[in-house]
Amino acid sequence: KKKKSSGINAEYGGNGNMRYLYTPYTGNSYHMCVEEDVCDSKNHRVFTGEDWRQAYMNTVGTNYRSDYRKVEVSPYRAWFRFEGVGLDRIVTLQQEYMSCGTQYPVWMEGEHPTVEEGTVERRVYVTTSAKQYKGGSEEIYVKNCGGYYVYNLDFSWRSGNWALCVDTDICTADVQEIDDPNRLKNVWSEVHSSADNSLKRGWYRFMNGFERMPEDCPIDNSCGTDSPGYLSQPHPEVSEGIVERTVCFGDADQCCVASTKIMVRNCGAHYVYRLYETSSSQKYCVDESITSMCDPDSYTELDDEWRGETVAYDSANAHYDNKLVKGWYRFTSYLGRMPEYSVSSYSCGVHYPGYINDKHPSRHEGTINTHVCFSTTLSNEGQGCQTARMVNCGSYYLYQMKPTTSYYYGFCVAQDQCSDAVKLHERWRLIINPYVSSQSSAADNKLKKGWYRLSVGHGTMPTYEPDEYYGGQRYPSWMQGELPDVKDGEVTREVRFAGTSTELEIRVKNCGEYYVYRLRPTAAATYVYSIDTDVCEHARDLDEEWRNMFYVEEKTELLHSDYQKGKDWYQFSTGFRMMAESPPGPQYSCGTKHAAYLNQEHPTVEDGVVPREVCFKENVDSDIYQGCDVVENVRVKNCGDYYAYQLNPQVKEGAYCVYNRKTSCYPPVVHAKYGELAIVNCTLNSEKDFDPAEVEWTFLDDTVLPDNNMDNIDISDNRLLLNINNIADKNAGVYAFYIASTQTTALVEVILFSAVESGQKYYYAGLGDEVVLKVTFNVVDTIEKEISWKKLPHKPVTGNNYILSADQSSLTIRSVTSKDFGTYRCTATFEVEGVSYTKHADIVVKEEEDDE
Repeated sequence: KKKKSSGINAEYGGNGNMRYLYTPYTGNSYHMCVEEDVCDSKNHRVFTGEDWRQAYMNTVGTNYRSDYRKVEVSPYRAWFRFEGVGLDRIVTLQQEYMSCGTQYPVWMEGEHPTVEEGTVERRVYVTTSAKQYKGGSEEIYVKNCGGYYVYNLDFSWRSGNWALCVDTDICTADVQEIDDPNRLKNVWSEVHSSADNSLKRGWYRFMNGFERMPEDCPIDNSCGTDSPGYLSQPHPEVSEGIVERTVCFGDADQCCVASTKIMVRNCGAHYVYRLYETSSSQKYCVDESITSMCDPDSYTELDDEWRGETVAYDSANAHYDNKLVKGWYRFTSYLGRMPEYSVSSYSCGVHYPGYINDKHPSRHEGTINTHVCFSTTLSNEGQGCQTARMVNCGSYYLYQMKPTTSYYYGFCVAQDQCSDAVKLHERWRLIINPYVSSQSSAADNKLKKGWYRLSVGHGTMPTYEPDEYYGGQRYPSWMQGELPDVKDGEVTREVRFAGTSTELEIRVKNCGEYYVYRLRPTAAATYVYSIDTDVCEHARDLDEEWRNMFYVEEKTELLHSDYQKGKDWYQFSTGFRMMAESPPGPQYSCGTKHAAYLNQEHPTVEDGVVPREVCFKENVDSDIYQGCDVVENVRVKNCGDYYAYQLNPQVKEGAYCVYNRKTSCYPPVVHAKYGELAIVNCTLNSEKDFDPAEVEWTFLDDTVLPDNNMDNIDISDNRLLLNINNIADKNAGVYAFYIASTQTTALVEVILFSAVESGQKYYYAGLGDEVVLKVTFNVVDTIEKEISWKKLPHKPVTGNNYILSADQSSLTIRSVTSKDFGTYRCTATFEVEGVSYTKHADIVVKEEEDDE
């Protein structure tokens, strides 16, 4: 059968076999095609000894090699292979202009075939310029012969200086080496800035640093450029060969604002990269270690004593940093680091001292960018900021800086806050001292920024809000937050001023035996830094016997009052030397019309100064456990043997009550839950013997114990120990025992906690908010309780919007609507000693008011 050839002609050879010529089709000739084994060495040519063909090798000189009509006889094509040249196969990666020993290198697109695939068609391309990889192409036939490849190509497909490139191991190829210290990851662009927009396309090996590109995003202005480039994917393993990877270029805001594709090969001991020219400001980065910068040969030491933050500017011996050379520096004087806070002008030996407005980096953070700012007046800070860099070298810091803009500026070094702090010893700063207008020195608006030690009083700033017109001025200071521990180092705190919303940020450090504060000028002369002191040493005496809570004045014309006694700290020197914690019973108790008592427990010594409420009882003979007509906010401190109170008497015909000192029972006030065992233990502070039969216990002045109605009370044999079992309402009140032979009376107040107690009366919420209402059940756990919640007057709390906790001590309103505002009541019903009790607590949910 005859078949028209499609571009492959055959003719008889001398051996009578048909031979493939793979010549272009011409005319209307017809031929019989007979298959022949082109892998047989008799049927293909072998090109040997042509090392100049190796891929990735740059062509030297202008003596270009050429494959034009390498097969000399028309039709200029034949089967051929390479031997003894590189990997003996045509390279399948784009080759650079002026490489492979020629001017126009030719490379093959597509992978080589397997043995099973037989003869396949591919295309070869020619690189005709530095930017044109595919300047022309031609078909080529390839066959895998097992140990080598054979090719068939028309060697006349183009004229000129072109040649086929033979693949070779890129790791041993003559790639271009880059040994540029200004592309290292930690090189600051402020010191040297360049880009790779003129880099010739080709294969490169980095010869400095870690000799590889970083795989993490460098900080901006790194690698000596504004937009450093890094690999956004891991480097390949050796077995992966040549792979494609993405290089990202970042800036100050993003790690990858632009990207490009490159090729990478892991050569075991190093990497090679096929790189391309970038746009302006972009540059390929080289990874490096922090330790390279921390090497002593990499930085300059500055040991100037005048840089200390407390060193004043001396015009006769001025120092400035406007001639400082760009580079890495280490400060070796004082603390060896720059302050992280603004420093007063005319400090650090210069007009305008420089500090960093950032935290120093940790060891693992490596190099970070920062700014050095300058203080140009007492209050004007953050001026003339300029870029800088910092690195943590373990035991010290390094700073990469450039010269200041003028001779007025210099870089500051922090000093030891504990040893170099300036003492503030003015006694007018004590928080107990009232403001006196003649004290013109009581002002801090011109205080220099710096570290100070408060060296009078407690040596600390108050951590509670003081009163206006105390501490030497109208608006004394107080610090929000706790004082730090030694291990905390420097901490930041907010300072506020009494009666104002003014805030200032300060720093505090615990020096072991005292504290130091980093202070700055206040907003005006009326704002001052105050010093806390021991109010126990300055409290005024209130020694009137009529303050006894059990004393009742029978004549109204003899009633007493503390009205306008003056706001101050007071102590009681009679009775228990403590204010009563419960309302007195009879009318005109404590010798006054409106008896005042503390509505909460007294603090412990460890609590320090705490806020409390004082209640003024109504002028009626009301129930002993009720009556809080007027509330006064006070402060209280436990002084050990007595208490000090900051009082401001403003209730006409009102006076403060004290517990009677004539007691030897402990505790003098017993607080108990329903169903608990309350124990009162009394002792006799007298050397005179007494007969226990002399002891008489009474309840509320008229019930002699034991009593049938108080059958849950046990009295010890010596009559000094009182046990109240399963305490309930009937047991609440005042107990007294009297010993006739010693004329000794002891009084004990037994107070029951509210069975259902709400720690917060009012809750404020906005529409859609979630609010959790909480109560405490002051009933022993062994007593069963029936708990119920409702919204007054009678709406049950049911539905998905309400959630009760397992113990029913909290009610959650999940998404507050206008219908949810109002009063909620939690009721507990229980029994103690067979008597049923129903107690409740009311909580009000109000709509949160707009801040304006």
